[in-house]
Amino acid sequence: MLAIDFGARSIKAVQLSKTGGGYHLENFGIVLTPPDSILHGEIKDVAAVSQALAKMLRKKRIYERGSVIAITGQKVIVREITTPLMTEKELAEGIQWEAPKYVPYDLKESLLDAIKIEELEEKEGSKMMKVLLVAAPKSLVEQQISVLKNVKIQPKAVDIVANAQIRAFENYLSPVSSSEEDGTRIDIILSIGASTTEITLIEGDRLKFTRTILKGGNDINKAIEKKLNIPFNEAEMLKRKIGLSLPEEKTEKVAEMEEIEETEEDLGKEEEKEEKSEEEALTDKIEKVKKEKTEKENSEESLALANQKEIADLINAGVYEIFNEVRKSLNYFKTQYQKVNYKRIILCGGMAQLPNLGQVLKKQFGITVVIANPLKGITVNEHEVDINHLDKYKSALATAIGLAKRER
Repeated sequence: MLAIDFGARSIKAVQLSKTGGGYHLENFGIVLTPPDSILHGEIKDVAAVSQALAKMLRKKRIYERGSVIAITGQKVIVREITTPLMTEKELAEGIQWEAPKYVPYDLKESLLDAIKIEELEEKEGSKMMKVLLVAAPKSLVEQQISVLKNVKIQPKAVDIVANAQIRAFENYLSPVSSSEEDGTRIDIILSIGASTTEITLIEGDRLKFTRTILKGGNDINKAIEKKLNIPFNEAEMLKRKIGLSLPEEKTEKVAEMEEIEETEEDLGKEEEKEEKSEEEALTDKIEKVKKEKTEKENSEESLALANQKEIADLINAGVYEIFNEVRKSLNYFKTQYQKVNYKRIILCGGMAQLPNLGQVLKKQFGITVVIANPLKGITVNEHEVDINHLDKYKSALATAIGLAKRER
């Protein structure tokens, strides 16, 4: 199965095949998203995104003609609701009447889907069922379909990012017994990306709540960029070099912490690895050394001139803004399920490797933090796949991997 994930920072493609023991990764590709072409889950420039995707697919020799895609953003509505017990056909018709209670935009311009989660019986004997309702503007899906058509790929299915991440990290989720009260044992997937942060709450393997926060790593970069009057990419380097300040108190080590290098500079270098003559390759190598030396000198000069405490304060302020929004979501969920016990935070996304982020996250919320590997349990085609490249960018591939695991 081919899956394509359209992100604000990069576009990812993953090919997985089902095996007797799990899944096998056949191939993958990743390319920088053209500037300002994707924001908060919406494709703003279909032509630019199509061109970048086509180039990446050709380079990685990915020729599959059908793909699974995912939608995300604050316009995507996901709700667990309770309705009278009904058949699938009745649900498909009845959800049109239920949806206006939860969807704040025109249903005629929306896509709706609903699936029965479980049946239950109320105290007075009424038979009911819990249903997962998903709604999104048609435009979100149509944007991605337009890109796929431009590269001659047919959409096989449309999912939501939350479902994809649940499948990607299925090996890390806490088991739940049938005797436990609903909403008591909850895992958190926290994906902090470039322009958005996705928070997903899961009970066992069941989606309970998801929210998109319109804040990410780029907001911190922009604050540094404005403060120091420097290029955006240099602000990114300063952010990663200085990192998040640790509290004065001693903090515990975060479980399974892994350093994942995933800078825009690295991605750009990978894109430039086209076939070249020996002379061109030598020229490029010389230019690369000069460029890296210049960038290093510029970065060191910026660090020397800038007040590092001011930069650290900007990083802390940006991260704590995200934390505050996450806390609001966790508190809101607790008002629905008072006995909730948050078991662990599965941290992923491009910001996951920000120095000290995991430690501070654990300190703030008092919950175990794990940086999980979405490739756990997946074998790899080492003849087609660059293992070092894959290891470097595996965190960014989580959504695409989860989409490719979709059964239908």
